[in-house]
Amino acid sequence: GVSVRGRARVRPPAPEGRSSVATSTTGRAADPATEQTPGLRLVRLDHDTDETRTLREAVVRQRLAPEQRRFVTEAVRTLPQADTDPDRIPFAMVLADARPTDRLTALDTCAGFGIIDLRGLLRDLVDTPERAALLRAYYVTPEWQGRGIGTAACSAPLLDPLVAEAAPRAHEIVLCVNHANEAGTRTYLAAGFVPTGRTYHGGPNGPQQVLSRALDTGAHGVPGPRNERTENTQ
Repeated sequence: GVSVRGRARVRPPAPEGRSSVATSTTGRAADPATEQTPGLRLVRLDHDTDETRTLREAVVRQRLAPEQRRFVTEAVRTLPQADTDPDRIPFAMVLADARPTDRLTALDTCAGFGIIDLRGLLRDLVDTPERAALLRAYYVTPEWQGRGIGTAACSAPLLDPLVAEAAPRAHEIVLCVNHANEAGTRTYLAAGFVPTGRTYHGGPNGPQQVLSRALDTGAHGVPGPRNERTENTQ
């Protein structure tokens, strides 16, 4: 996975499980005096390794707060959909120093989930869909919210190497955020995304603002080949 190092303190998990296009980081506000963004890495879940199998078991058991489910669908639904679509690359946000080998450790150290979609609704969102990647089904679990993880995981140092590996021709990253999701909008703006002026009206919970930012080609190395996809492990 892609990694940005930092000190991390594992906090015990709490129970976490709507629009598969929208992204969400709704949660409590961070207190800069007491909270520190932990080091993170993004782990692709379409690779067949011991770690990814463990993380897949964990993410389908994560559940979100009711107010967050208005804006994003949990992995228990979106991961199986990604498994059947070669254009969707699921990933987990994992503490940088963690190497989970069992489900409980994975639940403790997996802070969130997302999908990079290379096709999806891109034709409705951008003028050059062949040069874009869509971030969707993106969320931070409740116990890890308020620590800057949502911003860190979709910022260039972490997200862009993953996107470049999956989509070598992509020049921009696009996402949709519900107009009512003010916390999510602040997160993405802080990560460098800007409004494109377009609105997506296909979601079940109201209009979504389209945001984008240029892919930072200096943040990653030479893209590697895409590995064979794993089967769903619910």
